[in-house]
Amino acid sequence: MSAISPRTVIGARIQQAGRMYFFEPGDVRDVELNDWVIVETELGLDAARVHILPTDSPLVQVDPPLGRVVRTATTTDKFLLARAERMEDDARRIAQEIAVERALPIRILGCDWSFDGGVLTVFYSAGERLDLAPYANDLSARFGTARVDLRRMGAREETRVTGGVGTCGRELCCATWLDRFSNISIRMAKEQDLPLNMAKLTGVCGRLKCCLIYELETYQEVKGKLPKVGEIFHIPSCIGGQCGTAGCAQVQGTAVTKEAIVVGLIDGGRTQITAEELGVEFAPVAAHTRGVGSYGADEVPRQERPTPVAVEGGGGRRRKRRRGRRGGSDR
Repeated sequence: MSAISPRTVIGARIQQAGRMYFFEPGDVRDVELNDWVIVETELGLDAARVHILPTDSPLVQVDPPLGRVVRTATTTDKFLLARAERMEDDARRIAQEIAVERALPIRILGCDWSFDGGVLTVFYSAGERLDLAPYANDLSARFGTARVDLRRMGAREETRVTGGVGTCGRELCCATWLDRFSNISIRMAKEQDLPLNMAKLTGVCGRLKCCLIYELETYQEVKGKLPKVGEIFHIPSCIGGQCGTAGCAQVQGTAVTKEAIVVGLIDGGRTQITAEELGVEFAPVAAHTRGVGSYGADEVPRQERPTPVAVEGGGGRRRKRRRGRRGGSDR
């Protein structure tokens, strides 16, 4: 495989806790963190807030394709952004009223106007898939916009839009900075020796907490290099097996936060031995700078806008639809 050529990019988010997109800065260089910039996407011009400066941007492993930064936001641009934000509350209320008139079993969670006012994105939740084409036509006629984009959201995405406070007492990660959802499993709690109490492991959304993955790599690194529970070995002070046994200590537990193990000695005592005493070193775990992992199969980022700037000649191969059901299954 050929090496990826380094390139300078700006990392910005179109939505507050939305996906991080990377844009070619062009002639725009004088920007600061949290500045608003006007970017070019396949949907037209839009506004995004800067989260990664050009000097801080990853030069490799940037998801193509990239959009382009047109200019820094002017005073007029910021005025239009504030007006669009006020209009979004009215749009959500009107969209819900039209849904009620049509007796649609959906709940409108929020609306988002594009910067140029040409696209209205409506976020909704529903228990089942519905044909909303007539509803979208009603919204387009009501708001006088050429395009209405309806985005159905899952449990985690719904919580991201509505916001809230977690059991930690802080505002939800997904509503503030978390830009990608990961596949979270109960195995992650087991590997971190957490009590398997579902009431404490589930978040506001009713799913397993996203923060279960934050320290997982550290636990895996420490547990993978320290002696395992039940393993018998000679402690560092027992040079050359001078105790005369096959092993003078047995691992009874692991203290990951202290990078140590608790052992039971042959004389009946217990002690704690650190990784440093065992001569074990740990590799640094890289920080997550772009979210935590990848999207899970059940957490498709439906609320995110399409990736800016369409790929030329894209489309790829289509998968052929299978006819019938394999083996007569009722699934």
